[in-house]
Amino acid sequence: MIDDQAATNTSQRTNGYRFSVRFFCEKPFGYQLREKLYYPRLPLNRTTLTARQTDNRQLFNSAGFSRLLVIWGITLIAALICLGVTLLLIERSKRVMLPIAPPLLPTAANPSDTPPEPQEVNLFLLDATTLTLVPIKTERRLHRELAPRLSQVVRALIQETPPNFRNTIPRGTELNEVYIDSQQTAYLDFSSHLTNGHIGGTTAEFLTVTAILKTVFDAFPDDIKQVQILIDGEEVKTIAGHLNLSQPLRLPE
Repeated sequence: MIDDQAATNTSQRTNGYRFSVRFFCEKPFGYQLREKLYYPRLPLNRTTLTARQTDNRQLFNSAGFSRLLVIWGITLIAALICLGVTLLLIERSKRVMLPIAPPLLPTAANPSDTPPEPQEVNLFLLDATTLTLVPIKTERRLHRELAPRLSQVVRALIQETPPNFRNTIPRGTELNEVYIDSQQTAYLDFSSHLTNGHIGGTTAEFLTVTAILKTVFDAFPDDIKQVQILIDGEEVKTIAGHLNLSQPLRLPE
């Protein structure tokens, strides 16, 4: 007879084999045999474990590196796509924001931009045959303002010497500057060569001064009333010692 307490029959546990425990439990309808199976833990070989761990690590490392490469590739592709989209948006915004210039309207020509028409100027030179001052016509593009125009005319007189004529102003003389005051007096500032290079004599000095006065008054009859001759910015009494040049000069009427 089975005792009221559960009778157990235990098999001995041995290394490498399973063992079982059989026991009876009291149930309302009698006893029921239950059996639990136990599988012992086998001893592990360290060499086998190390090899497995190494393989697992290598497998994990290779898989992790491959996964990292995939992540980097996806990140790079996403960055390139974002960069391309950004550049495209910037280009489109430039096209949209760029204002369209209105068509240029025709403008009236500025008179100061057009070159002046050539004008005839009389330069008084000495006729070598008659020994008198005669007007020689020449064409010049004169400046619109009075002072630069006067400077152009006087410089033309100094430089012009056509054949069969003589210039009463010594060769090498230069015009330094021109001034015109409110009294319509023109101040002609010549270099010192006008006096140092002059041949001298009353007639020669008279012809020099008269050639200057006639050329200026003929070109500017309404703008200039008298002329003052200066040498290097200073007033002089005479050119060759015969005519008084300390005061502004006019042509006799």
